[in-house]
Amino acid sequence: MRLALLLGAITFLRAQDPPKTKASDYPTRVQMGTVTLAAEYLVHSLPTTKGTLVANDYLVIETTFFGPPLSRLKMSPDQFTLRINGRGTPLLTQLPGMVAGSIKFPSSRPHLEATGTAGVGDGTVTVGPRPPPSRFPGDGNERTTQPVTIIQKEQEDSIDSRVQNASLPEGEHTLPRSGLIYFPHRGSTRNIHSLELFYDGPMGKATLKLL
Repeated sequence: MRLALLLGAITFLRAQDPPKTKASDYPTRVQMGTVTLAAEYLVHSLPTTKGTLVANDYLVIETTFFGPPLSRLKMSPDQFTLRINGRGTPLLTQLPGMVAGSIKFPSSRPHLEATGTAGVGDGTVTVGPRPPPSRFPGDGNERTTQPVTIIQKEQEDSIDSRVQNASLPEGEHTLPRSGLIYFPHRGSTRNIHSLELFYDGPMGKATLKLL
């Protein structure tokens, strides 16, 4: 429970962080000609305009391309791969729809959702494991349909659109342009000692050491 509350507090504070407007706002960046690629490892946190979701089965990385005013660049999540602990075949990015599905329909491991609001008025942080579905009538789970703690009701955007809108877009876009990319990972993040993000796209090849 303490870990869940701590995770909720962290994601709430992240939701209130000021937006990143320059490459130096990111902990990791690389220069590629006139374009700078910046990135930050967010663990499982998935910031959206309606609060922060938690994708327990994925590692989330925020990426931003910076360039001269009015410049454009062709971008895609497929231009990125991720290597964990310096070994093995680098992981491929996963589709936003798969990430949204894992949040909406979690596996047997409880998934947490933390949401926050910033600005005028009080912010709200809600954290709690989602209850397992009833396996058959009368198994007792139908009596515990309420989460341990309150989950803030979705008001405008569905989880699908929130994840999609927060993701790195596909195609040619004006810079700067940012978005999230996702890599599958179901192990403990405490066992991750190094992360290398590889870029292979129109600006060439680059490596960003996230950890």
